[in-house]
Amino acid sequence: MPDRTALRVTAVDASPIVALCAGKDCRKRDEFSKVRAALEPRCALVEVECVGICSGPVVVARPDTQDPLVFSKLRSKQHRKDLVRMIDGRGTVSTALAKRAVGKGKRTTALKRVRRALERAA
Repeated sequence: MPDRTALRVTAVDASPIVALCAGKDCRKRDEFSKVRAALEPRCALVEVECVGICSGPVVVARPDTQDPLVFSKLRSKQHRKDLVRMIDGRGTVSTALAKRAVGKGKRTTALKRVRRALERAA
């Protein structure tokens, strides 16, 4: 049986790594494909199995750094624009994105799952 933890990796040289939850609850939302389409050309996008938040789409920006960011419920066009600006380095975390940031317990669980998936994909 194939390893489904790291489902898909789209690599772009010298770009930040962004993990996108591809669990059932996140993937079934229409916004999942919109978030993926917005991020794919701008970063190394890693789709991972459920990260345990289930309020999708869920994105973990820069999971390979000391201060990764975890966002859930990225459902509006403005959320996608702000996320892309932040990933491209053209802006900081906007107020709209800050409201979508995930708290300590769920953030820790999500980061463990994403980092495990990245290790398996490497």
